Amino acid sequence: MEETTPSLELRDIPDVSHMLPHEWWPWWAWVCIVTGVFLLWRVISWLQAKSSQHDSLRDRAFEDARQALQEAKSHTTAVALSTALSLALRRYLTIAFADPSLFETHEEFLARHDAVAALPENMRHALSEHFSTLCRYKYTPSEEHVDLSLLAPQASALLHQIHAVASRTDLAAP
Repeated sequence: MEETTPSLELRDIPDVSHMLPHEWWPWWAWVCIVTGVFLLWRVISWLQAKSSQHDSLRDRAFEDARQALQEAKSHTTAVALSTALSLALRRYLTIAFADPSLFETHEEFLARHDAVAALPENMRHALSEHFSTLCRYKYTPSEEHVDLSLLAPQASALLHQIHAVASRTDLAAP
């Protein structure tokens, strides 16, 4: 058997760079991704805060309107009672629906077809009927005694119905 002598020749180190993991993206791409995620998070939190603030304003307006309706029950004349009820409902509509009904006359409110457009048709009709009744008592007071006991409960029921619709969906943004 023939023996082979080992070679003393040194071999070059083989290139292993193809086996090393490479950076997928440059550092600036990672910075852009992190910044984008942070900005998206800030926008979402800002929108949620804005929505909750609007809900808070609507709820506060509802409580103020309920309080005003309770205080209106103490009025004894038809003119004072109907004015107080109308004002309480219109203030709520102005805040909850961003509707200019507080600053309009009764005729302007009824003539505007998009008045509280976010409400269902039957509720808009009930609201305009109630405002017509209040208008009749405000502007054409009669000398005879009129039963006013139903005006405040009707206004309160209408307020609760409107607030239920307004709370169910976000109808208007301020």
